[in-house]
Amino acid sequence: MKTRTILLALCIILGMLVFPASDLVYGEPSAGADTAPGEPIRAPNDSAAILTLKTIMDSVGGLRQQIDQKEQELQLVKTEGQKARVLKELTELNTHLAALIRDFQQIATGVSLEAYAAKPKQSFDWREELQDALGPIVKELQNMTARPREIERLRGEVGYDEKQIATAKSAIQNVQKLILETQDQELRNELEGVEKQWKQKEQQISSQLAAVQYQLSEKLKEQKPFLESFQNFVKSFFKSRGRNFILALAAFGLVLFLFRFLRRFIFRLSPLRSSGERTFYTRLSDLLYQVVAFVGAAGASLLVLYISEDWVLLSFAVLFLLGMIWTARQTLPKFWTQAKFLLNLGTVRENERIVYQGIPWIVQSLNFNTQLLNPQLKGGMLRLPLQELMGLRSRPYDPEEPWFPCKENEWVMLADGTMGRVVLQSPEMVELRLVGGSRKTYPTADFLKQNPNNISLGFRLSTTLRLDYRHQGESTREIPERLKQAAWRELKQEEFAKDILKFRVEFKEAQSSSLDLVILVDFAGKAAKHYDQLTRTIPRITVEVCNKFGWVIPFSQITIHTGGVPEGPPENADSSPLQSKGRRLWGLWR
Repeated sequence: MKTRTILLALCIILGMLVFPASDLVYGEPSAGADTAPGEPIRAPNDSAAILTLKTIMDSVGGLRQQIDQKEQELQLVKTEGQKARVLKELTELNTHLAALIRDFQQIATGVSLEAYAAKPKQSFDWREELQDALGPIVKELQNMTARPREIERLRGEVGYDEKQIATAKSAIQNVQKLILETQDQELRNELEGVEKQWKQKEQQISSQLAAVQYQLSEKLKEQKPFLESFQNFVKSFFKSRGRNFILALAAFGLVLFLFRFLRRFIFRLSPLRSSGERTFYTRLSDLLYQVVAFVGAAGASLLVLYISEDWVLLSFAVLFLLGMIWTARQTLPKFWTQAKFLLNLGTVRENERIVYQGIPWIVQSLNFNTQLLNPQLKGGMLRLPLQELMGLRSRPYDPEEPWFPCKENEWVMLADGTMGRVVLQSPEMVELRLVGGSRKTYPTADFLKQNPNNISLGFRLSTTLRLDYRHQGESTREIPERLKQAAWRELKQEEFAKDILKFRVEFKEAQSSSLDLVILVDFAGKAAKHYDQLTRTIPRITVEVCNKFGWVIPFSQITIHTGGVPEGPPENADSSPLQSKGRRLWGLWR
């Protein structure tokens, strides 16, 4: 039932991709977009438009009269200099006339004549073709800023025309002053002609200014509040381009899901997976699957954008893929190294032992997200990206190799002198419960650097007894045997007696001032919790036996060896008789 549902959803989405709705192709134009050729931009039913059209019409009539006069004057001139001057003035008048006629038609019809008259280019140039390929992106950016740029252009033209009008008025005033001051009639007539020309120029510029001011006012009327403009933009985006973008993402995810479904189905029946072991060919197929799945998903997204004719998003997608390819070219050696790791051909291989951050791990699964396992740590599972393994090395391991020097609830002694029971060990920290109840925490890597001695697996206590040379005759045989029997009778009365594995007393060596005996007691790991008590009990029993049999212990003659415990009394000990006895007792195991 689940498979049928997935196939039905797949067919529906593929149908949407092959037969897209018409509004996907012909969506509403975004806010601020350029006007399409022939599309009305305004309904000319405004009284201001009629007034502007009348002003332009009057200016057109005046320009046509001036053009007729210049054409008549051109026929009467005789010199080449005068003819060139008249032709230049005639050209300027025709240019102004064409501009006024264009403004008149644009205001009257409400149609952009430039967009209406635009034609496609016929010549081929690869640079222009490249610009055309990137044109949709640039065009979209232009559309987003079209209205502000148009308003700024019109404001610039208004400012320019106002300066021109001010200049023309200043020229007319200067000519009028000269006319009032001159008495020569011929000069007066010439100046009046100049005055008439500048008045005509002022009228032309005024007409242009009126047309530009009208267009500016219309643009400003079309402006909407920012919130409303943003809402319209969002609505327009999700009606056309936004829906195309969502469909492209849906196609990407659908193809990835389809590949994943097919991969599970194929590998379930494949003999490569029947043994449960990831062979080289299995890893190679996994790597090819990753590549083909990504290429197929990206191709599906591009196909959706192509069918929906959304060239802007298609251009963005192509540029994004080209950027990824360019980046991949720069990092090709790194990708090759990662591919070797995925194929289990690198320096780190699956089911081997690796040391990461000072802790040993099993490489349980080697993939883009590699899994490391330490079975003796709580929460001992790490997921690492593949690049974290670069530069590391793994090796085969023996099943008997330990993965951590201790387990929880075991007792350890550290190089810094700390002894305690392990209550927690994780990849980040190891927590010890010390005698008395306090707790001490180490980072796991620092804990391993302390060379922990696990006494829960068994340990030995060694005590050295130094006797006076008066006991030389019986120090090698008789005294060790008697000391062993007497000390053993005392030890059997202690609660830890059942955990004693071996008890021996032997002659060790003859020193310059003493005869040394060694008491060796081996304990099972269960006695680890009594370790502190044992370090005091065994020296006590030894001294009691010596007192019982009258064996003389010279100064500082009993020494307990516990991994670096110093021999002899404290430096500030005095030599009084009472304190001399204290020094003998101090020589016991601390």
